[in-house]
Order: sequence, then C-alpha cells, then structure tokens
Amino acid sequence: MALMAPNPSSQPPLWVTSGDPRAAVWKMVQGVYRFSALYAMARLDLAGWLSDGPRTAAELASSCGARQDQLTRLLRALTAMGFLEAADDTFALTEYGATLNSRLPDSMRWAVLSAGEPGSWNAMTGVTEAVRTGVAPFPEAYGSMYGYLERNPEAGHDFDAFMASRSKDAAAALARQYDFSGIRTVTDVGGGVGLVLATLMTAHPALQGTVFDLKEVAQRAEQFLAVRNLTDRCQFVAGDYFDSVPEGSDLYLLASIVHNHGREDAIRVLRQVRAAMRPDSRLLALDVLLPQDGRPHFGFDLDIRMMAVFNGGQERDQVEYAALLSEADLRVTRVEALPPTPLSMIEATPTF
Repeated sequence: MALMAPNPSSQPPLWVTSGDPRAAVWKMVQGVYRFSALYAMARLDLAGWLSDGPRTAAELASSCGARQDQLTRLLRALTAMGFLEAADDTFALTEYGATLNSRLPDSMRWAVLSAGEPGSWNAMTGVTEAVRTGVAPFPEAYGSMYGYLERNPEAGHDFDAFMASRSKDAAAALARQYDFSGIRTVTDVGGGVGLVLATLMTAHPALQGTVFDLKEVAQRAEQFLAVRNLTDRCQFVAGDYFDSVPEGSDLYLLASIVHNHGREDAIRVLRQVRAAMRPDSRLLALDVLLPQDGRPHFGFDLDIRMMAVFNGGQERDQVEYAALLSEADLRVTRVEALPPTPLSMIEATPTF
C-alpha cells in the first residue's frame, strides 16, 4: 500500500492544542464516534473480508451486504483512525485492524462486539442514574445479563467468544504460576463452558475437574469439553451457587465471579463454597484488584461497566476482597498478579 495510516491514538481537534486541558475531554468525546466506527467494522467483519488481502470498496460492499457509498465513508474514517490503509479505492488491514480478525485465537473482535452490543451500549448511558440511585440500568431494562444472552443468541455467542478470548491469557498464566502439585480435583464455580478449567487440565494432566454452572450452559459446556477430549476427566454439574456447591474438591476456582455481586451476595456465594470445602481445601479467585494508591488502572474503567450491568457488581482492592473472604470464614494465604492480564489470583483457606 502506498499510504500508511496513522497510529490510532486519537488526536484532539485542530482548534484545540495538545497543551490545552480541553484536549483530554475532546479525545473522550471523539472516542464515542470512533468506537461506533470500530463496532461497525467488527459487526460487518471487515477484518475477516480483508484477511486474504486488499479489496476495493465495491468488493467489500458486495461481501458484507452494505451500500457502497456509506461503506466508503466508514472505510475512510477507519483509515484515518489507523485500522486500515488505502491506495486509490483499495483498502487493506494495518497491524491494528488485523487484531479484529476473528480467525485469530486472541481476536479483539469479540471484545468490540460485546461492548457495542445494543443492550450493553444502552446500559452505559445509564451510569448517571446508577450513581444517583444505586440501581444498575441493564437489569432494570433487560433483566439479568445471562437471561438476556440466552434470549439473544447473537449477543450470547459474541459474549461467550469474548469471555473465552479474555480468559485465555489469565488461564495460561495461572497454569504456569500456580503450584498444582498435591491437587487432584478442581471445581470451577460459575465456570461457564469451562475454558479456564480446560486450560488448567490440559497443562496438568493429573487434574480431575467439575464445571459447575446453571443448566442453561450445560450443552455448550459439554460440547466444549468434548472437543478438547476432556470428558473422561471433567464433568458438568448444573446448579446455582447461591444454593449449594459440589462438595469435597481439593481446589475451588472462582474466575471473575465475586466481582459480579455486591457485598451481601458475594458473601453468600463464598459461604456456599466454604460449606463445600474440606478443612484442607483451597479457594482460588481470579479477579481484578484495584490499586490502593489510585494510580491509573484498567480496574477503574471496568468498575464503571460493572456499575451499569450488575446490581451491586464492583471491583475491589485487596483489603476489601480480604474482608469478604473473612466474612465467609476464609483467610487470604496468597495474592499474585497474572500478567499480562489485569487479573490477580487470590488464594484462601478455611479459618477453621
């Protein structure tokens, strides 16, 4: 390609200089416009259509079922943002745009689709009311997140793919960093289709596993485990972790579960896990821990999303997290970051 697109780090409008404090606000406002274009790129799967090489606007319009004149406007904006590069009327992916190729195992397409999905997007506009009232806008409008995903298969598929891609790096880091010697059985509480547990079991062949989640997940989980040849070592058990948890495992895994709940519900979940544990069992939670010094961190951004999507959902710092565990008769025995992800692993054992 003759013309290389700029880096997609946004620039403020030309009438605001970079030293002007208004520039920071303009970048945020522009971010809304730019994300809308990026969402359209992801929904139309432009990265997929361009993954085999450059194509014209007419060819892309035919492939993705769009009007050529409107698509050209989108392609022009994406080129200016740095996700495409252009020569004449031919467009190609840059290294940034290529990250939205859904053929890649770490594709960012699913993160964009999940964030821009109408229910999720609309909920974010209700953060002001959530701050005023303490009521999350998403369940107010749509009911529970997981019920909504069941009723909207496209959104459910995109969410599952996003969670799988987001969990992959954390699961791999956990498999490397945590000492699984002496652990034979693992129960993944609220484990979805079982991606984290499957990663651990593949890395540590001696492990036997149980994925515990709502019955609605059963078919997808069983298919997921079968494809990975884990059905002889791993079972799916249906249930609600507010009511009970399978008993007697060496290790109980809660990956991005506690942050979905406010204090009372989080303690309810942890108490059910504690009731299922033996005296020598361990609990291992994976969650974002907010820095206590207030430095910039992904967790503060995610905390705003939690406010919009889950009643009571929130990110916590290490002291707050330990307090929840203590209320459930569990004590923290180890905390360790899981780079390159923003997650940490928090290990806890029974206090009696």
